[in-house]
Amino acid sequence: MKRGLPMLIIPPILLLIILLFRNFYTLEYFHVLAGSIWTGMDLVLGLFFAYVMKGLNNIQRTRISMRLTPTMLFFMPSIAAVTITAGVYLAMDLSIPFSSSYMIAALIIAAVLFIQGIGIFLPNELRVYDEILHGAKNQEKIVRLTMFNLKLSLLQVVFQMAIIMLMAHFATGVSI
Repeated sequence: MKRGLPMLIIPPILLLIILLFRNFYTLEYFHVLAGSIWTGMDLVLGLFFAYVMKGLNNIQRTRISMRLTPTMLFFMPSIAAVTITAGVYLAMDLSIPFSSSYMIAALIIAAVLFIQGIGIFLPNELRVYDEILHGAKNQEKIVRLTMFNLKLSLLQVVFQMAIIMLMAHFATGVSI
């Protein structure tokens, strides 16, 4: 818990500081950086960790899950929330109409990502964390939930790539 708490708190604090200073370019930089971190984490989790964990036994998978859980439980929701929030503020700063087809598509994708995060990832990570707190006795449950979340990370990457294409449209004005 102690390792994970700063990962939960630091991104929103940074975003609040940026919003207080009302600097568009810093907000844009933060949004791109946070989105890159979120997408990069999903790529690493979905490709690398899922691949590595396939070849391990349940004891080894459980040990990795125990190390990975604070990041997944605390950092991923935080970085996802600040990325989406910064994006909404950027859209407002750019006066992008929320009724434009590109914005509607971006909002739908952001909603899907948010629903997956809050409705699937977070509850699974809470279940894993609870198992860890209770001595990691049910290794099968820990492994099953962790592997599911790792595979779901790849689906998140697909949606994130789609939203990045939409963001490129907003940045350049070039139609997709």
